Amino acid sequence: MADIRKIVKVFLASPGDLQEERRAAKSVVDEFNNIWADHLGYHVELVGWEDTVSVYGRPQATINRDLEQCEFFIGMIWKRWGTPPGGSSPYTSGFEEEFQTSMRNRQKRGSPEISLFFKNVADDLLLDPGDDLKKVVAFKDHIIAEKEILFETFDSIEEFQGKVRRCITRYVQEQLSDETRDRAEESQARLSEGSVPQSLSETTSTSETPLSVEGTKFLRNFITKTEGDAEQESISTADVARFRLLGSIIGIQGNDKRPLGVHDANILFFYRSDLELSNRERLGLVKAGLEHYSSENTPLWHWLSAIDAFNRSLLPFRSVFGETNERVGALKAMRLVSEPLPSAIPFTREHCIKVWLSEDAPSMLKVAALEYFADFGTADDLPAIETEVNRGHYQTTGVAVDAILRINLRNSRENAILALFELQPGSIDSNLLGALFENAVSIRTEILSQGIGHRCSDVRRIVVKLLREREALDVEIADQLTSDSDAGVRFEALQSLFYGGRQFSDDEAKKILVKPKTTPRFSLFGQIDATDSVGEAYWNQFHEQQMVAMTVNELEQATSDSVIFDRSAEFVLDEREFSTRGGKLRAAVDDHFKAEFAEKLENMARTYGSESDLVERTRTLEAHVRKKFTRKGLDIICRKGDPQDLSRVRQILKSEFVGYSDTDIEYLRKFGEWEDIPRIISMLEQPDGGRSSVLTVGTDNGKYRNAARAIYALGRKRLAELLALPAPSRLLSYLIVKSTEKEFRALDDASITQLFRSEHDDVRKAVALKCVRVLPKGRVIKLLNDYVSGESHLYYNVVHWLDLGVSIPRDRARSAAETVLAREWQT
Repeated sequence: MADIRKIVKVFLASPGDLQEERRAAKSVVDEFNNIWADHLGYHVELVGWEDTVSVYGRPQATINRDLEQCEFFIGMIWKRWGTPPGGSSPYTSGFEEEFQTSMRNRQKRGSPEISLFFKNVADDLLLDPGDDLKKVVAFKDHIIAEKEILFETFDSIEEFQGKVRRCITRYVQEQLSDETRDRAEESQARLSEGSVPQSLSETTSTSETPLSVEGTKFLRNFITKTEGDAEQESISTADVARFRLLGSIIGIQGNDKRPLGVHDANILFFYRSDLELSNRERLGLVKAGLEHYSSENTPLWHWLSAIDAFNRSLLPFRSVFGETNERVGALKAMRLVSEPLPSAIPFTREHCIKVWLSEDAPSMLKVAALEYFADFGTADDLPAIETEVNRGHYQTTGVAVDAILRINLRNSRENAILALFELQPGSIDSNLLGALFENAVSIRTEILSQGIGHRCSDVRRIVVKLLREREALDVEIADQLTSDSDAGVRFEALQSLFYGGRQFSDDEAKKILVKPKTTPRFSLFGQIDATDSVGEAYWNQFHEQQMVAMTVNELEQATSDSVIFDRSAEFVLDEREFSTRGGKLRAAVDDHFKAEFAEKLENMARTYGSESDLVERTRTLEAHVRKKFTRKGLDIICRKGDPQDLSRVRQILKSEFVGYSDTDIEYLRKFGEWEDIPRIISMLEQPDGGRSSVLTVGTDNGKYRNAARAIYALGRKRLAELLALPAPSRLLSYLIVKSTEKEFRALDDASITQLFRSEHDDVRKAVALKCVRVLPKGRVIKLLNDYVSGESHLYYNVVHWLDLGVSIPRDRARSAAETVLAREWQT
């Protein structure tokens, strides 16, 4: 707690028609003092004409004496201009004299800070304004024309309170930040006293400049270089970058506030061992790292370590004070390295939450704070997060709901499920949804039943499936769910009824599962196809399940009744009676069902005539039908898992006659060899040949993960060669993540450096994180230094992530790397 408070005097100026607003400003100041004064050591004192002591003399002159002592002027005006100040004053109102006095002082001495507010006037009053309102309008027009001050407008008391609160808070933040920098400079100056050579101006005192001793010394040398012979001593890129750094950390009201650029920040990191930087400059580099944090391309961790940021709780401080991008970057960095919120004032958890989630806080700051709470929030944080949900802001509601669910899940799965049902989010992260229902057996049936009508179709689908598996889905409810908007829910309800004994014809089942599309498209026959592909996929799955439930005699009857396009019953028989029918299926797959299709087409021609329109249309579909049959036949062969079929599988995949299927990948994982790795890689370019692409959420990522799993099984003993193979960046990233610690440590530095030089960001990031996660710190330091000193150091994100493992506590670095690897690559 601060022993001495610094008083910030704020003068409040307005004509007499804004009494409510004056009281509102007083309440804002009282609130600020109650929350922050003790903790920050800054007390705001609101001064106005109400506080002026009655003495002899012109009243406005007495008020002006109070005004002269204030460092912040807040002016507000509405319909009235005010009364003349009396005496020989050239001004037409007390408000005008107060405002012009403040502007004159600002131009002379740089203070006070000035904020100006106009309360909006109703349009009907502007049609016939009186003398007062005409003066107000003229004053506003003058402010606009002069462009010396940026004013704000407001309608309600609440809006005015929010804007005044923001102005006062920002001003105190700037004062506190300046004080922190000044203290650091004073400390640094004492340590360096006497070390600055006298050069350009022996009379210049570094204590009178906003620069540090080191910064002043650099600038003197820099100026000397610019005035000297360019051939003898040229200006380096590091000189230019540091010059820009010094410019970026001198913050004066009225100038642009721009952080150091990414490239300059990386240059200074590159030459860090050659530079004698002050704490202020290091803080400037921290600021740049936080400002650009989201792009992951600016050094940060080294500079945080250099100023002992973690012991000083600098990241929580920067998340409360500073520009929005910097505060967001601080929160993201806190989340990455599991930075706890300090328990000591001024950064208590309660105060941080109040600032982060205040109603007028920027949305991007709220999102970053809610993401932090999702990982590290407690039950005590829930009321504040629920308040944000209730505000209904589209940018924050989803993230707030996610945080509430994750906090609840850490304490009680049942409470998390109940919160999910109560909050009714329209969508939910698939990984969180999986975590919520991961141990579904522990969720009581009566609680699950509450989610049947959930707003989110993914939730409904899971709930209905779980209830069906428990045989706890009421028949009447299942009937109702066959009309659900989601095909997956309809499918689960239909299965519940089917396994409960109800029979459905193919037409009845298809009518339930396949619904007209809102946007029709043309089919292969040129007709309008108004059905949905998802519903069709579920229909095919249900149709196969009906077949599986049949007896052999029923299946044989179904095969005799099947049409040329439908071989479902035969495929079920092939798989069930593979010992006797497998040879025929293999032969059909080998010739891509060419002979079988020709035979069935001939039979159709005998029935309908070889020249009939139906036969001609069927003939045009031959390639499509044969590819579909070959794909399903090969799936059966792969599922049977006979290693003698390896050459057959290779040959068919080589022909590229069939689309991608997970069953091929799994078969090759079990029975393939090194030579099959390029084949698996090329398969990823093939279109999906099965229903998984339609029915599986996130199938594309699943495809690459499955391929990585198979390739890793085949090539893990030759990891360096494996990672050097040409492959899609996503696949290569999964392989890096998949490798064990022992295998990755066995890679030589050259192999790792080659991955650092990849043109793909996700590969560079994956290998850098893997290094942080599994390599000893000494080797990470060497890799970082070698990388930065090489030609490839312009791939900035490698520096960002490798330096994580060099500059912060080792346990935090490993945990952070593991978190990102798990979050982004879903391992």
